[in-house]
Amino acid sequence: MIGKADEYLVHQAEKPLAQVVSDHPEWQDRFYFNIHDREGKFAAITGLGAFPNRKLSGPHGMVQAYLFAVYNGQHYAYLNVRPINADREEMRAGTLSYSIVEPLKAWRLEIADEANGVSGSLLFHARCPLYTFSPIRWHDGERLVVNQMHYTQSGLYEGSFTVGGRTFTDLLGMRDRSWGVRDMAHVPVWHWISAQFSNFSVSAWLWETPEGEVIHCDGAIIPEEGEVRPVTSIEHDLELWPDTKRPKLGRFALTTADGEQLSLEAAEIQTIFLARAPNAWSDSDAKAMAEADTNAFGFDQHCRFRMNGETGYGIVEYMMTGGSRRYGIPRTEIGG
Repeated sequence: MIGKADEYLVHQAEKPLAQVVSDHPEWQDRFYFNIHDREGKFAAITGLGAFPNRKLSGPHGMVQAYLFAVYNGQHYAYLNVRPINADREEMRAGTLSYSIVEPLKAWRLEIADEANGVSGSLLFHARCPLYTFSPIRWHDGERLVVNQMHYTQSGLYEGSFTVGGRTFTDLLGMRDRSWGVRDMAHVPVWHWISAQFSNFSVSAWLWETPEGEVIHCDGAIIPEEGEVRPVTSIEHDLELWPDTKRPKLGRFALTTADGEQLSLEAAEIQTIFLARAPNAWSDSDAKAMAEADTNAFGFDQHCRFRMNGETGYGIVEYMMTGGSRRYGIPRTEIGG
């Protein structure tokens, strides 16, 4: 199917842009933003993915957008899905809409979960240079699990975000872009650090097998000004909440390309559970909390970071789908 984007000189295959080079059902083109204040009071994640080979209705694939937020022990989740109609350039689904203001520098987010009173009208401005990760390709036996490109960028948000009856301004966070195959049902374990400090950010990603073998490790210490310092090794020591698979504290040892070893501590403030759960629930509901932990295939954990005597805030995404022998975490089935 020919769409508006086909008018532009951007083709890289002898197909319309609606058709991607791979027929893998989990080929995807997606982006993610995390959003939080400077004091560790609230956090949200939002984003959208286009899945040209995953059929929703008809032959043309689907778009999925999401908004998760946590504030003062209250959790909110909103998902919206629509079919692709040769309109991947339309980055919206329901009340979640995203647009590029200036490539590689600025994005606009108009996002709302109207039923739960969660909304944001935000303009993301780049704070640090983007960091491009090395390509990652991994097979689990004969199964292709991942073959993708990925980059991240720290930024400041102009505008406001409302959650739990309170409106926040002076916000910051990290965005990412990725495209290619990522079969989430068969992803093993990853730790993705997205930390914001006063004049630099940390973006680092470690993939492991459930047995702890390193699949992929990349990242960087990224200053607002000055030289980017690649991270070549990440070691971790997690302290879990009792009888859960959710980290309470993460201790990371980062080794840079010039051989310096840095200690980064990530203490949980509150957690966004990546799981089937009610659209709104509270930490005080013990049953809902236990079910969220059991069903979660991962956590976007709002953290207070400490490194080199500095305090920062941000997100660690712990993806635990494959389970971890070291921490006694079983595999989580998410279908697909």
